[in-house]
Amino acid sequence: MSNTGIKQVFSTNRAEELGFDVWDNFVLPPFFDSLSVGESRKPKVIVGGRGCGKTMLLRYLSHESTFSKNREEIPKDAVSHIGLYWRADTQFARSMECRGVADDTWAAAFRHLIGIVVAIEVVRSIESIGNRNRTTGLDFDLADLDVSSLESYAVDFPNRFDGIRAYLERALIQFEVWVNDVRGTQQPSFIPGHGFVRRLVQILRDKLPDLRDSVFYVYIDEYENLAVYQQRIINTWLKHSEPPLIFNLAMKRNGFKTRATEGDESLNDIHDFREIDLEAFDLETEYPTFAAEIFLHRLGRVGVSTPEISPDLLKDPVMLTKRRSSEYRERVQNRAKAIFPSKSARELAMTVFSDQTLKRRLTESVARALEARKSNREPSDFISEGFPEASIIIPALLYRESLPVEALHSEFEMLLGGSENRFTGKTNWIHNNFVGCYLLLFDGLVRSCPFYSGFLTFCYMSRGNLRHFLELCHKSLSSADVNEGHSIGVVSIELQAEAARRVAADLLTEIRSFGPRGNSLHTFVLRLGSLL
Repeated sequence: MSNTGIKQVFSTNRAEELGFDVWDNFVLPPFFDSLSVGESRKPKVIVGGRGCGKTMLLRYLSHESTFSKNREEIPKDAVSHIGLYWRADTQFARSMECRGVADDTWAAAFRHLIGIVVAIEVVRSIESIGNRNRTTGLDFDLADLDVSSLESYAVDFPNRFDGIRAYLERALIQFEVWVNDVRGTQQPSFIPGHGFVRRLVQILRDKLPDLRDSVFYVYIDEYENLAVYQQRIINTWLKHSEPPLIFNLAMKRNGFKTRATEGDESLNDIHDFREIDLEAFDLETEYPTFAAEIFLHRLGRVGVSTPEISPDLLKDPVMLTKRRSSEYRERVQNRAKAIFPSKSARELAMTVFSDQTLKRRLTESVARALEARKSNREPSDFISEGFPEASIIIPALLYRESLPVEALHSEFEMLLGGSENRFTGKTNWIHNNFVGCYLLLFDGLVRSCPFYSGFLTFCYMSRGNLRHFLELCHKSLSSADVNEGHSIGVVSIELQAEAARRVAADLLTEIRSFGPRGNSLHTFVLRLGSLL
């Protein structure tokens, strides 16, 4: 293990960067048992924003991960749920509209496209299973597998299984060439996509006894990128899903451009599919634990000792109950907190008095507020190094016209004298005002703010977005003086705060890429930030 390994292990924050086999990197999310994988035959619609883990989950459910070469043991019943992953290509999908081609031709072309890509995945899944026959105990004689009944779809279709993949890949290339030049290239013959795939799956189930009860689950990622007519076609296939072929969707929130099908019916939640919200975390308990597990799991992959977790624990659905226990959650989170420590409100407040710039800003802020209230009191009447939290919130309280200056001074005196007061009593002024007042002291300063440090703070800032959490970890560790050996030291408050500032700046710039209204959204965020 090297420093470089620790510093770079979090640089990969997108599932696409990991490839299709994500077995080694995947951690079962706390809601995994609600997916009823292998049990429920109802289609699923998985929703969530950027970075919430949609693609990672779908690739974990696909055959590349299920039958991964990195998986030591594969249960024989893994073939009961065979996942097929396909991500909608935004540019290609949008090119299959208009351009002087009739709508019904484009519809037939899209069915043909989906039929080919899903059929290729079916073939690849069988190859994945066959490659792991020593582990699964399944032995497929694929070379001589007869698929001659598929010749009805195309006269030149191979009659042996080992020729299907090459044939389909050539057909896909020919199709892409035609879409790119619909006027100058001869239109290929279209296959009825859904019927073709179902027939292929049924042949495999009939001729391979070990697959007799297998169900193939198609997972379509980035569904929101599809055109309306394309969604109608997929909606139809989802609505009529049944074993052995079931369609599932993953999309950003409100990704349905239409719920209509090609018939008279429309998709209905509960009746036709089960919606799963990947952002429905309990942000107080589930998400911090999940984030800590992912953090420690990645450290473990580069040799850091992480006795709090183990690959078997994080990948076994049976262990989800143990991972929900308060003892386990506390142990895992405490390890992450030890690496990314934070400061208490009092510690943060005390740094204001040890920093001449911040102390001067506080004094000037109190003076301006007293001037605005036309008070003869001095700032020193409201500032005490022995009570730094209360001193920091004084400016906000002074601007409350409903609160007389002398009444506020009396409350401050009672706090200093140890009597019951509104700063710490039921009104709890400190709790309600401290964070905002503390951050205001840093407004306009070209420096990082220590408030934005600590593991739990990283969790709060990322708000369920694992990509953002991993980026905070990456930026923090990339600047840290990481120790050699099988342990990792403490990342300083200053480095964490600076990392948070850099990540925020990067993500602010990224807003411009959020679709056709990215620039407008970026302007809105800037204006919103100026108000806060």
